[in-house]
Amino acid sequence: MNQSNSAEEKLAILEKRLNQTIQSRKQLEDEYQHDWTHFSNMLTQLSYACGGLDQNLDNSLTKLRGLLQRNSGMEQLKPVMAESETHIQSVTHRVQRNLKASHEATLEAIGWLKKQPALNQDARAELQRIIDSTESQHVSVMHYIPLLISLLKYCQRLGHDIVEQPKQDYSQEQKVVVKLIAQLEFTGSTEQQLIALTRQLKGKLTATELLTAMVSLLETIIDGVNLERQSAQNFLLEISQTLGAVQGTLSQSVQERSHYEKDNSTLNQQLKSNVDELNASVQGAQHLETLKQEVAGHLNRLNETLQEKLALENKERQQFERTTSKLTSKLTHFEQQVHHYKQKLAEQKFKSLQDSLTKLPNRAALEERMSVEEQRFKRTREPLSIAVLDIDFFKRINDNFGHSAGDKTLQVIASMLRKAVNEADFVCRYGGEEFVILFPNTSITDAQARLEKACDRIRNIPFKFRSEDIRITVSVGIAELQQVNQSLTSLFDAADKALYEAKRTGRNKIVLASAVSD
Repeated sequence: MNQSNSAEEKLAILEKRLNQTIQSRKQLEDEYQHDWTHFSNMLTQLSYACGGLDQNLDNSLTKLRGLLQRNSGMEQLKPVMAESETHIQSVTHRVQRNLKASHEATLEAIGWLKKQPALNQDARAELQRIIDSTESQHVSVMHYIPLLISLLKYCQRLGHDIVEQPKQDYSQEQKVVVKLIAQLEFTGSTEQQLIALTRQLKGKLTATELLTAMVSLLETIIDGVNLERQSAQNFLLEISQTLGAVQGTLSQSVQERSHYEKDNSTLNQQLKSNVDELNASVQGAQHLETLKQEVAGHLNRLNETLQEKLALENKERQQFERTTSKLTSKLTHFEQQVHHYKQKLAEQKFKSLQDSLTKLPNRAALEERMSVEEQRFKRTREPLSIAVLDIDFFKRINDNFGHSAGDKTLQVIASMLRKAVNEADFVCRYGGEEFVILFPNTSITDAQARLEKACDRIRNIPFKFRSEDIRITVSVGIAELQQVNQSLTSLFDAADKALYEAKRTGRNKIVLASAVSD
C-alpha cells in the first residue's frame, strides 16, 4: 500500500512538473512570437526609411517586406537578408565617398570665398563661423546637410557682392524659368507657392532678388517632391498593411479549417465505430431483452456523436461567416484605397497635360496627340493639317501693361481659338505666346478658312488696358501632311517656318508652308 501511494505521489509530482514545463514553453513561444512581430514591424519600417537610395537595394527590401508579411521562416529570409546587407554596404560606401567629396568641395568653395576682396568684416566673421563648423569630421548626412544649408544661405546673401560686374537685366533668364515652372504639376500648398514665385519672376528683379527666388524655387520643388514621395510611401505602406492583414486572416482561416477537419474526422471514426458495435451486438444477440438494452445504448452513443458533429459543423459555419465578413470588410477598404489613389493619379495626369493658365492642352498633350494623328494618317490617308500661331508684339503688352494683362490676353485668345475652330480640331498652348492647332481630316485650304475666321475674330476683340483700347493680331503658319513617310515633327517645322515668314513680312497674316521656299 505504501509503495502504491508513493508511486501515485511521484506521478502527481511528474504531472505537475509537466504542466509547469508546458506553461513555460507556451510562455516562451508567446514571448518569441511577440518579439518576432515587433522585430518584423521594425524591419519593415526601416526598409521604407531606406527607400529611394538605390534601385537594387529597393528591390531587395521589397522582397524582404513581402516575406515578412507572409510570416516566412528564416530559411527563406536568410538569402534575401544577405542580399539586402550586401546592397546596404555598397550604398554606405558610396554615401561615405560622396560625403568626403562634398566636404572637400565645400572647403574649396570656402577657400574661394575667403579670397574675395568684396567681403566686409561682418561677412568674414560669419564665414569664419562656417569654417569652424567644417573642422569636425562630418560622417553622417544629417550632420553635413546643415553645414551646406548655412553655406548656401551665406552665398545667397553675398552673391551680388562677390560678382565683379553683375548683370542688370535678367528678364530673359526669368522668362526661361517661368516656362520651366509652367511644366511642373503640383497640388496644394506647393502649387500656390509656385504660382506666387511665377508672379514674382514676371516682374523686374535684381541679382539678389533673383537668386533668392531661385533658392525658394528649389526649396519649393524639393518640398513638393518629398510630399509626393511621402504620400506614395504612405499609400504603399497602408496597402501593404491591408494585404498583410488579409494574409493573416486567410492563414488563420486555413489553420482553423485544419482543426475542424481533424475533429470532424475523429467524429466520423467514432460514428463508424458506433455503427460497427451496433452491428456486432445485433449479430451476437441471443436474448431479445439483452439486444434491446444494447441497441438502446448504441443508439444513445450514436445520437451523442451526431449531436457533437452537428455542433462542430455549426461552429465551423459560424467561423466561416465571421472570416468571410472580416475579409470582405478588409477587401472593401482595400478597393476604396486603390480607387482613391487611381483617381489621384488620373487627376495628376490630367493636370500634367493641361496648361494651367489657359486651360488648354499643353505641349506634352500635343506630342501625344501628334503621335495618334500620325498613325491615323498612315492608316486612312485622310488629310491632316497643322497650324502654328503667335501673338504679334506680345512683349509690348507685358512691358507696358504688366504680366497680368498678358495673362488675360492669352486666356481670351485661347478661348476664342477654341470657339472658332471645329470640335474635332485640337488646340493647345505650345508655350509663351505660341499656340498650335491640329486639323484632323482637314486639307490646308479648309484649315486656312477656319483660321481666317479665327484671326478676324481676334482682331475685333475689344481689348482695353488702363483705359487704352488695344488691337491684338496674330501671325499664322500652316502646313499639310502630304506623304506617308513624312513625320509630324517635320510638318510642325514647316508650319513654324511659315510662321516665321509671316512675322518677317509684316505680321497679322496667314502664310502657307507651300508658299515658303526652302
